[in-house]
Amino acid sequence: KQFVKDILQSIIASSGRALLVGGAVRDLFLDLPIKDLDFEIYGLTLEQLQLILEQYGTVSMIGKSFGVLRLHGLDVDWSLPRKDSSGRHPIVQYDSCMSYEQACIRRDLTVNAMGIDMQSLELIDPFAGMQDLEHKILRAPDLDFFGQDPLRLLRVMQFAARFKMQVDEKLSVLCSCMDMSLVSVERIEQEFSKLFLQASKPSIGLQWLCKIGKFQYFFPGIIPSIELWQSLDRAAVQIYQNDQEKLIMMWICVMSNLDLQFSTDFKKLTHQDIEIIINCMQRISRHDYVIKKVAYATLYAQMITESLADAQIKWLALWLGPDLSLDFLSRVIALRYKLQVSQFLYNRARSLDILFAPQAPLLMGKDFLDVAQGETIGLLVKKAYQLQIDENIDDMRTLKKICLSS
Repeated sequence: KQFVKDILQSIIASSGRALLVGGAVRDLFLDLPIKDLDFEIYGLTLEQLQLILEQYGTVSMIGKSFGVLRLHGLDVDWSLPRKDSSGRHPIVQYDSCMSYEQACIRRDLTVNAMGIDMQSLELIDPFAGMQDLEHKILRAPDLDFFGQDPLRLLRVMQFAARFKMQVDEKLSVLCSCMDMSLVSVERIEQEFSKLFLQASKPSIGLQWLCKIGKFQYFFPGIIPSIELWQSLDRAAVQIYQNDQEKLIMMWICVMSNLDLQFSTDFKKLTHQDIEIIINCMQRISRHDYVIKKVAYATLYAQMITESLADAQIKWLALWLGPDLSLDFLSRVIALRYKLQVSQFLYNRARSLDILFAPQAPLLMGKDFLDVAQGETIGLLVKKAYQLQIDENIDDMRTLKKICLSS
């Protein structure tokens, strides 16, 4: 954008040096869409940089301790080169005169440690990140610095899958020894979400976790298998209504490999069955809505057989709703290679007109105002819907008569 170019020209005119850094450089050379721009400014103080930016609008500091500036309405980060002390709560020191090699040694991977000088368009690459990008290798600029933040292990996992790259053996050995117990569930979930939403072959990342002995830490009781890798990769390239639906599908693929035997009878489904999956999901997610949808859909998918009656299928549509559908569940079953069962569910649901939503109730509260009032009306509505499904009644008058007489 010209607006960004104008800001860069102002920085250069003030004797500053602007480098495009981080993921934007990597994605540029991978010919991928660039989503986030991150500029590191050399030769200016933080106050000087802020004054320049204020000429173009309101400036906010994003994360005061890290000194990242951002103009309102512009999704671009402006920062000074810095060095961080070791530990989980590093002390940040700015130094606009430090070398780029000093500044980028704190970055997680060499492919993320490249920069482009915005005046000369020179590639700054002190750790051979371009060579690693070409050879599809993930290496750390500095193993000691990398090991100070265990979250980086999960970043390696999702980068390996997203870019189909191999992890350097020394880095893998380091990651195998990293203590993940202090990493919050929220940050763990963020990295798995990136893996499942952005990688076309997420199995690469999970197989690497197996290689370094970390898979069972995140997924105790889950059996890693070829079937799991295949179902995940098939799910990753399907079309979804939104990211949440895709995440639910991906997590179902994982949870379907729990080393447990669940009942295949809807009537025998217990709260304990649900809790087993919920407890496993809570190790890597704090979104209760997603967790419950994954738990129920995982169990329902294992219970579907071609002997299901229409009434059972109708109840299933209701239990899944409102945000998951029998169409979605049939796709879950197909990913488990039960194509015949999947087709049966899909065809029956379409025939019953409940493929995307449960059957609408024939009778509502207003339909019972002439015979009841208060809480009784609610009980009658519930009873009427149950009769409508179980007895396959499609006439309002007949349904009301049976409901009142039974």
